[in-house]
Amino acid sequence: MKDLRNENVNPFLGFFSDASMFAVVTEHCSRGSLQDLLRNEDVKLDWMFKSSLVLDLIKGMKYLHHRDFPHGRLKSRNCVVDGRFVLKITDYGFNELLESQNAPYEETLPEELFWTAPEFLRDPLSVRKGTYKGDVYSFSIILQEVVVRGPPYCMLGLPSEEIIRKVKKPPPMCRPTVAPDQAPLECIQLMKQCWSEQPDRRPTFDEIFDRFKIINKGKKTNIIDSMLRMLEQYSSNLEDLIRERTEELEVEKEK
Repeated sequence: MKDLRNENVNPFLGFFSDASMFAVVTEHCSRGSLQDLLRNEDVKLDWMFKSSLVLDLIKGMKYLHHRDFPHGRLKSRNCVVDGRFVLKITDYGFNELLESQNAPYEETLPEELFWTAPEFLRDPLSVRKGTYKGDVYSFSIILQEVVVRGPPYCMLGLPSEEIIRKVKKPPPMCRPTVAPDQAPLECIQLMKQCWSEQPDRRPTFDEIFDRFKIINKGKKTNIIDSMLRMLEQYSSNLEDLIRERTEELEVEKEK
């Protein structure tokens, strides 16, 4: 973990231990998680900006897999975004740390299992054994979150327990539904292949990277334009907050 260095992988800095508290120390990313960004309605995200974040995720996972490092617990919450809007993957190696500490298995809430591949849902004791194909499945669920800008399976209107039960025991196969107009058709096709019921039918991150580059071919300038628009949005929001706070302080002063 200490030796992993990539622009799209959040660097592991060390451990923190104090009495009963044990923590992993990583670099702080000021924009929060990808989940935070997607749920922040004040932030405008067009397809070009979304695809820039997804490409960062693909590059980070490609690097980890090239270093023989399956993630095992990939989800939108442990993809963090720095001040330059660069996405970085964190929480890698966490399963191995839990195993090395003989940490007990804890029951997981159904909504925490949305990113878990069906083969692991059927065998709870294997959940900490991350696999490359399991990571690809997790990526497909994150891709759905980015495309529709909503939580996993948000379009189904079913309780979390029911969704996990259906994913665990097909047929029929239970997956999110994404409208054709929400992303390029090739992107939706790629997403569906990544969440295939059979792990060996899921592509590798090398293949995902090549296909995603073709989807966005020649559109890099648009991504830069999107970033500039987003920065303007943040600047505008910040000015409004400063103005509101100044007015509040003036009112308090008059009292």
